[in-house]
Amino acid sequence: MQNLFWKNNGKMISVEEVPFRTEEQLEKYVIGEGAKLLGDIFVFKRQVRAGGDIPDLLGVDRDNNLVIIENKNVEVTEDILPQILRYAIWAESNPDSIKALWFETEEKPDDIELDFDDLKIRIVILAPRIHLSVARFVKKLDYAVELIEVRRFAKRQEEFVLLNRLEDESRAVSRRTTKALEEYDRGFYEKWYNKNSVKRFYQLTGELENIVKAQKWKLEKKFNQNYVAFKHGFPNAFGIHWAGTRSMGVFFKLDKSQFGRMKKCIPYECEYDDRWKQVWVSIDDEFQLKRVIPALRMSYEYILGK
Repeated sequence: MQNLFWKNNGKMISVEEVPFRTEEQLEKYVIGEGAKLLGDIFVFKRQVRAGGDIPDLLGVDRDNNLVIIENKNVEVTEDILPQILRYAIWAESNPDSIKALWFETEEKPDDIELDFDDLKIRIVILAPRIHLSVARFVKKLDYAVELIEVRRFAKRQEEFVLLNRLEDESRAVSRRTTKALEEYDRGFYEKWYNKNSVKRFYQLTGELENIVKAQKWKLEKKFNQNYVAFKHGFPNAFGIHWAGTRSMGVFFKLDKSQFGRMKKCIPYECEYDDRWKQVWVSIDDEFQLKRVIPALRMSYEYILGK
C-alpha cells in the first residue's frame, strides 16, 4: 500500500491508496465509471462463458472492434497471456455466439455495427499493477492489447483514481494491429463522407484545437473512424462525431447530474446520451464553437475529476 502526493494551492497533500477489496468490486467500478476509464467502449455483456473460460466483460467501440476486458485485482504477470489468447481465439471462432449476445442487448448504440464475419479483436487488461514484462510479451500476439493500471486513493470523503497505460517503448506493432489501424486522414474521411462536410469537419477540428491550446488544457487530439476526440490519458473529454455522411455533432463527456447546468451555459439545443455518458449538440451552419467553451470546460473538469 502506498501514498500518492500532489500539489494543491501550494501545499503537498498525501492520499492513501485504497485497493479494491475484490475483483467483483473492481468490475463494478469499471462498469459504473466506464465513460472515464474506458473512453468510447460500450460494455454489453459481463461474465460470458467462452469455452472453459469466462471473460469479465465484452464491449464494442466506435471503430467496430469487439473489446475483451479482463479485470484483475492482483499484480498481473505474463501468466495472463495464455488466458487472453484463449478469449481472443474463442471470439474469432464463434462469431455466431458473439452475434447472439450482441442482439440480446436491449439498448445498443445506433452508431455501432459489427461485421460478425470479420471480427477485429481488441483486448484491455485492467489491474492495480502490471509487470513490465507483460508489455514486452504482448507484442508477440497478433492482437491489439492495452495494459492499464487502475489504482484508487482516498482522502477523507474524496476519492481519486490513477490510470497508467503501460507500453513497451521497443514494442513493434503486430501484423493484425497494422491491418486494423487505418490512417484516419482527410482522404479516409472523403472516402466515406461528403467532401464539403469533411471540409467543415476539419475547420471545426482546427478551431477546437486552438481553443484547447488557448485554455492550456492538457488534452491530446486523436482521429478515429467516426470522430475526432480530445483525450486526457485514456478517456475522451469532448470531440466532433459524425452522425451521417453530411451531418455531425459535438459531444461532451459529463455526468447526468450536471446536464441541467450545462444546458444553461450554452445557447444550443442539447440532449444527454445515457449509454456513453455524454451530451450531444448537433452542428448546423450557424453553430460556433466559441459559444460552447463553458461546456467544453465543464467536460474537461469532469474528466479530471473536479
